[in-house]
Amino acid sequence: MDFIDYWVDIRARLDKELTRQIPKLFSAFGPQQIKTVQYIINNGKRIRGCLVCLVNHALGGQIADALPRAVAIECIQAASLIHDDYVDNDTIRRKRPATWTVEGPRRAVLLGDMMFATAIQSMVELSNADGIAVTRAIATVANGAYQEPLLLAKPAAGRALDLNEQTIYERIIYLKTGALFGAACQLGAIAAGAPEERCAHAYAFGARTGEAYQIADDLVEFVSVWGAPQEHTERSPALFPVLNFFCYKTGLTIPCHLAESQHSLHDWCQYIGMDFIGYMKHEIDARVKSAESYVGQFPSNIYGKMLAEAPAKIVAMMSCFSALDPST
Repeated sequence: MDFIDYWVDIRARLDKELTRQIPKLFSAFGPQQIKTVQYIINNGKRIRGCLVCLVNHALGGQIADALPRAVAIECIQAASLIHDDYVDNDTIRRKRPATWTVEGPRRAVLLGDMMFATAIQSMVELSNADGIAVTRAIATVANGAYQEPLLLAKPAAGRALDLNEQTIYERIIYLKTGALFGAACQLGAIAAGAPEERCAHAYAFGARTGEAYQIADDLVEFVSVWGAPQEHTERSPALFPVLNFFCYKTGLTIPCHLAESQHSLHDWCQYIGMDFIGYMKHEIDARVKSAESYVGQFPSNIYGKMLAEAPAKIVAMMSCFSALDPST
C-alpha cells in the first residue's frame, strides 16, 4: 500500500462516516438544513481528513479516535469554501452551483458560521487541546481570507510594489491553506496521545504540505489563464499576488506596455510563461522537502513511509502537474 492507496481507502471510509455523523452533529438543524450540509460536503478530496488519519496511524493511534477529528476538519474546510465562494463571487464549486447561489448569500454565510461553531463544539467535547487546535485554525484561515482581498488590485503602471505587498504572498499561503493542513496533522497526533513536541512537528509537516498544495493550486490557475484567458476573466485578479511575488523574487520588471494593456493579465502571463512555471515548481519542491524533513520525527513504520510520500503525492494530484511534467 502506498499513500494513494491509503487515501482512496480512507476517503471512502470518511464519506461513510460523514454521512453517519452529520445528522448527529447538526441535530439542532432541520431536515432540509442537514440535507444541505450533506450536499455541501459531498465529493470533497478528503485530503485534510486523510492526513488526520495517517498521522494518527503513524503514531500508533486507533482509527476510531481519528475519525471524529477528521470529520471536524472536513466540516471546517467545507464551511470555509462556502464563505470563499460568496466573497470571491464564484458561482460554481465542484462542478455544481456554489452554496450562496442556491441558498442566498445571507443563509449561506450563516450556514458556514454554524458549521464552524459545530466543529469547534465537537472538538471541545473531545479535549481542550482539540478545541484549541481547531479554533486557532479557523481564526487563521479567516485572517488569510480577510487579508487576501487587499492584494487583488493591480498596481498602477510604473509604481513599484512596496515590500509588504511583494512578500505577503508567502504569508497568505500559510494563512489560507497551510494552517488547516497543519491543524489536521496536529489533530491526528492529539488523537494518538502524542506529546506536545511531536504534535508541533506534525503541525509543521502539515503546514508546509498545505503551502505546497496552495502554490500548486495557484499554478493551475496560472496555466488556465495562460492557455485560455477569455474563460477566466472573473477569477484572474486573484493571480496578481502570486505574479507580484514571482517578479519580486526573480527581479523581473514587467514592461509598461504590458502593465497598461487592456488585457494585461494575459499579456503578463504570456511574458513570463515557462519561467513562472519553473520558478513556482521550485517553490513547491522547497516546501515539499521541508515537510518531508519532519517525517524523521515519526516512528519508522509503514504509515511513516506513506507520510513521507504524502507531500509530493498530494501536490501531484493537481491536474496541471501531470500535463507539465510526465514524471509526476
